[in-house]
Amino acid sequence: MEYRVLGPVEASSGGRPLHLGGPQQHALLAFLLLHANEVVSADRLLDELWSAPPGGGVAAVRTQVSRLRKQLGDAISSSGRGYVLRVAPGELDLERFQQLLAEAGATPDAARRSALLREADGLWRGEALGGLDAPFAAVEAAALEELRLAAVEDRLEADLERGLDGELVSELSTLVARYPLRERLRGQLILALYRNGRQADALDAYRETRALLDEELGLEPSPALRELERAILRHDPALVPARPAAAAHAAAAAHAPDPDRPPRWRRTLLAGVALAALGAGSAAAVLALGSHSTGSRLHVAAVVHPSAPPRPAAKTEPKTKTKPRFAPRYRAAKRTIPATTGRATTVVVETIQAAPTKPVTPVATTTTATHPATTVRHTAKPTTPKPVTITDGFEGGYVDPTIWHQVDDGGDVSIAEQGGRLLLTVGAGAVPGGTYHQIDVHVGTQCSFPSDFDARVDYTLLAWPAGDNIDVGLNAIYADAAVMRESSSQWGEEYGSWVIPSNGSVALPDTSGSLRIARVGGIETTYFWHQGGWRKLASSRAAGAAVFGLQAMSDGQNAFGGQEVQVAFDNFKATGVNPVCAPGSRP
Repeated sequence: MEYRVLGPVEASSGGRPLHLGGPQQHALLAFLLLHANEVVSADRLLDELWSAPPGGGVAAVRTQVSRLRKQLGDAISSSGRGYVLRVAPGELDLERFQQLLAEAGATPDAARRSALLREADGLWRGEALGGLDAPFAAVEAAALEELRLAAVEDRLEADLERGLDGELVSELSTLVARYPLRERLRGQLILALYRNGRQADALDAYRETRALLDEELGLEPSPALRELERAILRHDPALVPARPAAAAHAAAAAHAPDPDRPPRWRRTLLAGVALAALGAGSAAAVLALGSHSTGSRLHVAAVVHPSAPPRPAAKTEPKTKTKPRFAPRYRAAKRTIPATTGRATTVVVETIQAAPTKPVTPVATTTTATHPATTVRHTAKPTTPKPVTITDGFEGGYVDPTIWHQVDDGGDVSIAEQGGRLLLTVGAGAVPGGTYHQIDVHVGTQCSFPSDFDARVDYTLLAWPAGDNIDVGLNAIYADAAVMRESSSQWGEEYGSWVIPSNGSVALPDTSGSLRIARVGGIETTYFWHQGGWRKLASSRAAGAAVFGLQAMSDGQNAFGGQEVQVAFDNFKATGVNPVCAPGSRP
């Protein structure tokens, strides 16, 4: 069987199209395909397929399913009070599209990445779910269109990375005219014009963008777009693409460990989620444009163990040329605070007092001084988006696929939900594997947050041999941030974190606690909970649509110690506005 939803809804068998009947048949097939291999209740189908309840209620659903089954045969079956459409790998064009996006996200070579994203875009035959008139169709089609546009933007970025500036100006001009409020496309056009020797046109394009945003939304351009204008005015060398030889060298180097940056988490892609910008130096960072909206909520509880062994001198003042893992380019400003044992510990620390069992206001007070001002004019008052929260207490007995996707590289690793907790296990026999040749077991959210967010989770170390070279914790994929609890043969027991290029770490042997990553006004900050307050580890300006991962993985520098590690996560919460979610996922 072959199914297509990236355009008009179609099904074929052996290359011959199936006759699906009227609009309700197409709508039913489309909804079941968007929830492929899931049980969908008859009551939900009744709500999603008809604007007004038909005569007979769920009997109308049974009639439509019966008619569809005549075309699809055993592929569609009953399960309790619902129905499930069994779709094998490779049968659905949306699945193939998502696989190509995932492969592109894991590919460091810009030419290969561009080719994969072009192939993905070639699967589209028009507007997703074209022609459907059902309550669910408009929302789902918009989500799929957003996914496609994000992939197009990533392909354009890959082509910019390849130096194809002149060839892209025309295409980008057309796209900007069609989607005038997409700042990332406008930033790419401005950069392409500048690189093509058209500095005046690039600045005119920026001024046009600024005037449009002011007129339509009463907003200034995003900080990233304003920085692009400043970079053009000062002829920043970072805006010039690398020569082909240098680009080839960079692509080859991407397969080897980078001593200046932790290699993990850099290109883990979540299928079905709109891609964030694929990193390509300073120019790519400028183009990782998010929205202007914000939102947050907080809640954690923790048990901590304050005793801390002395930090190895080589970690704070290395005598070799090898830089600490969490200091890839710059060493964060540090101050000394007394530890509870009486020993002094050097660490970037900021305490934000809050009760661990109640929601906490976003820590805007810690970042206000670095926030660029956003001008909101009284003549245009955009509606404040309502914050959306993803939460999971892991009490269902299975990992909920509407919230999480799963990744397990390394052989002897596992993911399970038991006793109201998410358990990640790295067995004694685990060996590096997968695309990045590492031990990695994690779940990642099916939704991403393109603007401000607040995410947190509780953790407990159930099996934790010292010096096993395994990290566990919370990662904001594509948002260049992570906060981890580590056991390293090199650095000992510690919390480690980075928000590129900032970093921070502190030696503490906690066996349970809480971890948090928040972005407020474009400033991302990582924290751990200690002695009644949030303690800051790293902070920096960062963009990208954040996908949150709960993770256990090898530390990236030292060989796995070969002893079983198990961590339990609980009380996960992430809040932000305007999340981009895979079809069929929550919220």
